[in-house]
Amino acid sequence: MALISLVVVGTSSFIGIYVLSEADEGPLTLGEARQNGSVRLVANESLLVNERKEEELMREVHAMHMYWNELLGWGAWKTFKPSEKKDALESKMKYIRTILVPETQGSLKKDLNRAADMIEEALKEDHTEKLRTTHRIFHDLDVVMNDIVVDVVWGVTETYGKQ
Repeated sequence: MALISLVVVGTSSFIGIYVLSEADEGPLTLGEARQNGSVRLVANESLLVNERKEEELMREVHAMHMYWNELLGWGAWKTFKPSEKKDALESKMKYIRTILVPETQGSLKKDLNRAADMIEEALKEDHTEKLRTTHRIFHDLDVVMNDIVVDVVWGVTETYGKQ
């Protein structure tokens, strides 16, 4: 499960990574999802500064996704006020910027910076919509990086977004 398997080498032979596009269509291979535009992978791009930290980053992305699921998932975003969790959100923003971003490069770095920017904007506006974007960024990254089967891919990342 090396990062090299996440960086496209021009083929769609990524066995073991699945994406569910529509509930009635069932699971798709990553290659099939790529063909129908549900997801794409960056071509010829290294995503990490240090390839040896790949598994650690994959765990961190998953943990962040689970955090956002707990905070905003399953309709919780409808009643959530960022100002009520200001310290926790500022801590997550700082963690993304000081721990995760320096370990990444290219489109993944852009995605993580955007996730942190969305937290900052949500706090300024005290509005949840920007946090939903952060949640969706980590959702999509987690799905592809950690081989997770889901019923939706949002297509909001530059790294794995819709074509």
